[in-house]
Amino acid sequence: MSHALPPRRELPPEVRERMRATVRAGMTPRPGRALAAAAAVVLLVGGVLIGVQFLRPAAPVAGAGVDDRCWAAIESAGRTGQVPPRAEWQATGSRALGDDVVTSYLAGGKPVFCETTATTVTVSDPGAAPASAPGSRTGLLLRTGTGLVAGVADPSWPRIELSLADGLGVTVEPVTPRTGVFTAFTATDPATPLWAGMSVEGQTTRPGPRAELPPAPAPLVSVVDVPGDRSSPAGRALGECLAALPEPLDGADGYQPGGMLDNGPYRVVLARSAEHTVACVTGPAGATLHRDTFIGRSIPVRRLSVPAQGGKVPFVGLVPRSATSMDADFGTGERVAVPVANGTFGAWLPEGAKPVDPDTGDAWVRVTDARGATLYNGSVMLR
Repeated sequence: MSHALPPRRELPPEVRERMRATVRAGMTPRPGRALAAAAAVVLLVGGVLIGVQFLRPAAPVAGAGVDDRCWAAIESAGRTGQVPPRAEWQATGSRALGDDVVTSYLAGGKPVFCETTATTVTVSDPGAAPASAPGSRTGLLLRTGTGLVAGVADPSWPRIELSLADGLGVTVEPVTPRTGVFTAFTATDPATPLWAGMSVEGQTTRPGPRAELPPAPAPLVSVVDVPGDRSSPAGRALGECLAALPEPLDGADGYQPGGMLDNGPYRVVLARSAEHTVACVTGPAGATLHRDTFIGRSIPVRRLSVPAQGGKVPFVGLVPRSATSMDADFGTGERVAVPVANGTFGAWLPEGAKPVDPDTGDAWVRVTDARGATLYNGSVMLR
């Protein structure tokens, strides 16, 4: 069996069970089992905290005054009377994960968060008081479908750990000393309950209890302020496909076109919003939409399930937005270049494609950015 790419494997989301078993057995994870995606997480096993890496850490972003897009969204929504004057807004921090940027402010002395993506702006309500987690003064002020979580931590907490109900850690984040605010890109759905607890440097066990965070208040503003491209070839194809759907796609203007595949009368157009990935398909029978139909457990490269079109199978999905190239091993004896565009990848599976790992049924891919840095090197479900 030929492996055109280096034999390095990602650890899928069932990491909690595998790591628990590893710890119980007194073993360390096998070399090459790389976690595929970003902020530090903490797994509690037998009372011991084990640091892991899940998502690429968010980077700090320089900032001074209120972002023009944030203020313009407030103005366009007619909400300027519900916030302090712009002159009273002071940026206290900003972080980014790809094109998802969250900036924290003090506006008239109150904490406010603004999240901007390629097409959307969401601003927390400075007049809303967060509901605190039981036994603490920690509460959320903003939680969005992108996985962003932002709020105010208990004044006694130097850092905050966010975790799931079963104790699996999601991320540990610093708490801004002067304001007490925190932000985190959690990659969780807003419907997933999050728990919060204090975290301290060098801890080996949790230093205090955890408590479930109440939901965040509704945002002051959440708008699509930069409609997705509809002028490029892929943009026009996406617009035509979305317009032909039997039922309109909610928030269609916020989708940016990605890769596009053609096979005679069949066409597959990929697109991403801040929250979703879709494949819009047109053919002789009309238009159909496949939204977040992910298969397999690879992260941050994820395969979308899209049926064969005209006898060809689409190998499509999402990649980090900074990705510029993908090489794939489909078991044919040679590497295949898979086009990448706007955080998506797409190609027709070549004839004779077969899993490089018969036990899992996976293909192998390597994704790099413009500098040639590897963003992902691991398996993706082939069929």
